[in-house]
Amino acid sequence: MNIVKENINDTHAVIRIKIAPEDWKPKLDKTLKDYRKTANIPGFRPGQVPMSIISKRYGKAVLVEEINTLLSDNLSKYIKENELRVVGEPLPMENAIDLEKEVEHEFGFEVGLVPDFSVPISADHKFTLLQPEIEDSLMDEYTEELTNRYGTVSNPETSVETDLLGGDFVELDTNGDILAGGLFKPSVINIRKVGDEFKSKYVGKTKGDKIVMKLAELSKEDSEVASMFSISKEKAATLTNSFQFTITQIHHIVPAEVNQELWDKIYGPGKVNNSEDFRKNLKMELMSIFAPKGERKLNNEMVEHLIKNTVITLPNEFLKKWLTRVVKEPMNEAQFNMEFEAYTQSLKWRLIEDKVYKDNNITVTEQEVREYAHHLAHQYMGHGVPHEQIDEASRRLLQDEKEVNRMYERLYESKLLELLRKTYTIEPKEVKRDEYDKLTESTK
Repeated sequence: MNIVKENINDTHAVIRIKIAPEDWKPKLDKTLKDYRKTANIPGFRPGQVPMSIISKRYGKAVLVEEINTLLSDNLSKYIKENELRVVGEPLPMENAIDLEKEVEHEFGFEVGLVPDFSVPISADHKFTLLQPEIEDSLMDEYTEELTNRYGTVSNPETSVETDLLGGDFVELDTNGDILAGGLFKPSVINIRKVGDEFKSKYVGKTKGDKIVMKLAELSKEDSEVASMFSISKEKAATLTNSFQFTITQIHHIVPAEVNQELWDKIYGPGKVNNSEDFRKNLKMELMSIFAPKGERKLNNEMVEHLIKNTVITLPNEFLKKWLTRVVKEPMNEAQFNMEFEAYTQSLKWRLIEDKVYKDNNITVTEQEVREYAHHLAHQYMGHGVPHEQIDEASRRLLQDEKEVNRMYERLYESKLLELLRKTYTIEPKEVKRDEYDKLTESTK
């Protein structure tokens, strides 16, 4: 067997493989002999069918399979041993080959190559890490939420403006009738958050009372409406009809006092012993809630910077030819160009990732995957679950090949981002929360 590479240019080559009868004939003969042992052909006992008949019936199919296996295995081996950075998949060339003849055959494969490149990671480039300012008013709101959560609940007959109303929302049509196929959801109204001009509609109500309202009365934020109904923000924005709310429960909460008893309930006995430490804990908790959007924005900006500033010469002509063959759905030129642009951007990022992993010896071990699986299982199941159940859930995760691959990807990505954060110059910038929310609004 002989394999050679002929360069068309820096990004396009042909790999030619010559295989002779001695490369495939021993395996072909063995496979046909195995066929003979089990072949069921009328007129012959099993194992007694003449080889000429076996060869005539199965020979060509077996030969094609053996040659395809030889080509695939040796092409992959050649690419790996020569450390070729191949993109797409090798494309078989048209070959006028007569397999009936036991002679040397030559097969050609077009391949797209990526020349070596460097990734611009240095402390010279600066990024801003946006951090939300945790105002006293926000900590006050969070304190109120905690005191209500740990407060005493009663169910009075009549509602007051500090109560929660549990009930069913049903969407109405323009005539005020129930809209067929409209939204129907059980949820809760916090009268405290209702607009001041509408509060009177919700006070003095009893179980069974019906209230007709626009959702804007309850909140002007689509995100809050989305949370109330467990729907997307986009869906919430479309809910402009009136709704009828039927009260099924009234909850009156007497807030807990902010004292040692409350701190012990929240954090455990003796963990927080004064108001100053309590406020510090509130600030850290609120930061953990809001900060991830700023972290994700930073990560996105670092990735975008690498993609934009890493110069990679892609074999575009080859990739277009390859993509034309593998795309199953028919496309017009505009659609194909969009698909090609999306593919090359994704390809470029994968190449950058692989280069960074290799240059910085970044690896993920099986032990790290096992520990991550245990972390995920604990996260899914929550606190207080026996260790045995968490261990079992972790084992199930590790038995799912797709889930294991996803864990490897997440861990590799995490290590890459950690490297970028350590290498680039990161400057924290605290901004007001309203501005922070606007600046990080589209972050995914």
